[in-house]
Amino acid sequence: MNLKPRIIKGFLASIFSIGFFSNNLYAGTHQAICAYYSGYSPCRVTISSAHIESNLPTDYLYVNKDNFLDLKVYEDLGKSSNIVVGTVSTLLLGPIGLLGFLVKKKSGTIDYAVSFEGDRGRTKTAFIRFKNMKAAAAMGEELPELLKNISNKEN
Repeated sequence: MNLKPRIIKGFLASIFSIGFFSNNLYAGTHQAICAYYSGYSPCRVTISSAHIESNLPTDYLYVNKDNFLDLKVYEDLGKSSNIVVGTVSTLLLGPIGLLGFLVKKKSGTIDYAVSFEGDRGRTKTAFIRFKNMKAAAAMGEELPELLKNISNKEN
């Protein structure tokens, strides 16, 4: 009796079922620098298909479909500075072009501005900055799934 194939099949089936039925899978964790009503400081940003969280310099960021308002992407890659490259709809409809653009550039910064509703109902914005274009593109690859799940309040 050969047990290895059966164990492997069971293991793969459990991973598939967890991935298929869970809406809170982690896509990735990224090292960046973040600002939240203070100067930029190193932070770790974790993105799942249902939320984004980070250890901001003065607070802890946790944004999901209940408090998400908007996401904007700003670039400073050359002669022009702080031009909005995309918003939620652009990232949802055409992230491939944005990602290709980010990977080709060698220097500069990309800021992801995450707007959300705070505890007291006020609009707040946290900035997640990348100086490494590959790291910015890696986060950008994970955003469409997250945004699809949190930008529509009826989900």
